[in-house]
Amino acid sequence: MTKSKTSVSKIFVWILLGFLFVGLVGFGTGNLSGNVKTIGKIGDTEITVNQYVRALQSELRNSSQQFGQQLTLQQLQAFGIQQRVLARLVTDKLLENEASKLSLSVDDQTVRNNIVALNAFKGPDGSFNQDAYNYALENAGYTSAEFEEEIRAETSRNILSQSILSGIVINSLQAQMLASFLLEERSFNIQTFTLDNVNISTKNPSIADLKTFLEDNIDTYTVPKGKKITYAALQPKMLLDSVETNETILRSIYEENKQEYNQSEQRTLDRLSFLTVDEANSAISDMNSNITDFDKLILDRNLTNKDVLYGTFTKEQLLDGNELVFAAKANEYVGPIETDLGPVIFRVREIISATSTSYEEVKSTLEKDYKLSESIKLIDAKIEEAQNLLAAGGTLDDLKTEMGFEIEKILFNAEENIPILENKNFYETAQKAKVNDFPEIKELSGGGLFALRVDEDVDARLRKVDEIRTELTNAWQEQQVQIELDDFAKDLLSKNQYKGEILNFNKQTREKILPDLPAEIITEVFNLSIGEGTIVSGDQKSYIVRLKDISNADLSSDNAKLLVSQIKNQINNSLSADLFESFATMARVNSKLNLNEQAVNAVHSSFQ
Repeated sequence: MTKSKTSVSKIFVWILLGFLFVGLVGFGTGNLSGNVKTIGKIGDTEITVNQYVRALQSELRNSSQQFGQQLTLQQLQAFGIQQRVLARLVTDKLLENEASKLSLSVDDQTVRNNIVALNAFKGPDGSFNQDAYNYALENAGYTSAEFEEEIRAETSRNILSQSILSGIVINSLQAQMLASFLLEERSFNIQTFTLDNVNISTKNPSIADLKTFLEDNIDTYTVPKGKKITYAALQPKMLLDSVETNETILRSIYEENKQEYNQSEQRTLDRLSFLTVDEANSAISDMNSNITDFDKLILDRNLTNKDVLYGTFTKEQLLDGNELVFAAKANEYVGPIETDLGPVIFRVREIISATSTSYEEVKSTLEKDYKLSESIKLIDAKIEEAQNLLAAGGTLDDLKTEMGFEIEKILFNAEENIPILENKNFYETAQKAKVNDFPEIKELSGGGLFALRVDEDVDARLRKVDEIRTELTNAWQEQQVQIELDDFAKDLLSKNQYKGEILNFNKQTREKILPDLPAEIITEVFNLSIGEGTIVSGDQKSYIVRLKDISNADLSSDNAKLLVSQIKNQINNSLSADLFESFATMARVNSKLNLNEQAVNAVHSSFQ
């Protein structure tokens, strides 16, 4: 029963402590009809409105703390968090229903023991305090009977979960075999051959050589199918010279955005919240005495650095404790500071120095941005005119002569790397366009207009030798060099001869990365027997690899014992997850889930 008690504590302590602040959150169930008691049921087990409301309220508080601002239910829904809350609740009720089928339950004394053990209900002397218990339940919206049933159901679920997983027995031999495989070591040497240490003369290929090489590498030298496209475009950069500017305009823009160019000092903060000032002071005292530190306090709460990140603020933006915070240095903590959510301790994670940029420093940028902005406005004013021109039977050439568009012809396929194709709207339009489609005026991402016409579909084709002769010649010569380097290395290996520098590597595992050497070398080494060698090809390099010795894993070492333990845990976790998923799947099949969408939506409406 100890395990059950621990599980209950972990789950219900944070729920109940969170509900002490329910009045501060500002959510309720006032809009729900008094006749609506459940949002659904799985099997014979009901999912009550109150349970769903509490789960959502708890998630709202936790997510708001993580994001550093108060979230709404609509935001939770946008992030998909609300669906996960409902899924967790359904899973809990699924287990509860299965426990009920199996007649798994606990007696009143066990329920009492679990409640009494919860720290949330203990008084200053460390013993159970009835007043604290009543106060917590009242603020959480529980009756004592309802809460006790929650505890009973949770404990029963834990018993069932532990029963499912208790039958898993990890095979130590399997973990030891995997550890032996991973920790086995090889000692070997490597010789490297390149054009620098092997005398190879490169020759020019014949036309026949190039044709054969081209046919052997069809995929590399095939032009994919595409389209010949003519397009007309009017882009902001084409109108920059027509936009006039002056000192008055630029200074006005600078003054309007002065805050952007002159930033106050900012501080990125971590925040830990406490129920009482005494708890916060106790934590600070322990940190001052080096009994603990801020990071350990985070770990003790099963939080991460991301969970406690509060945000980045100027002194004016930080409403609580700004004087203390901005007097602290990086990595220092201050507090306790009273906030709307109770006492907190802040830690300064980062200090961002104030910045000041003069008008003269940004004048050229301001002028460029202003001209670009005005050019976009000029183009936007031409949209209707350009559309009307094409609608009246105008052509792309008319866009050029009458409105100043530029006309270009391109080949559009999977290989072409043309600047205009980097524009998402243009690329997607070109991709969908077909021969005989009527050109339409469309906007370019980032400003500008274009219209395009597909002149011809182009089939995939193999390039001709004459159009890529130089490219083919270089590739053919590189291939020949690699072949001769490999042949040279094979000849040395067959004669068991050494030439040039030898690199020795001792006791390397399978996971070893050899700097500046092909990754295949390690793979090949572990396929060799002692005294054997092999050739590994590189980029204009060839390597002779010879295995000298094999070192079996020492499973008695501390490193090996740790690895065996980690492997066992991984196997255990994997089997546990698979077994639990199998059970849950079977339970879902055997227990019909009925959700009342109207009741669920009514709960959501109550959070408005």
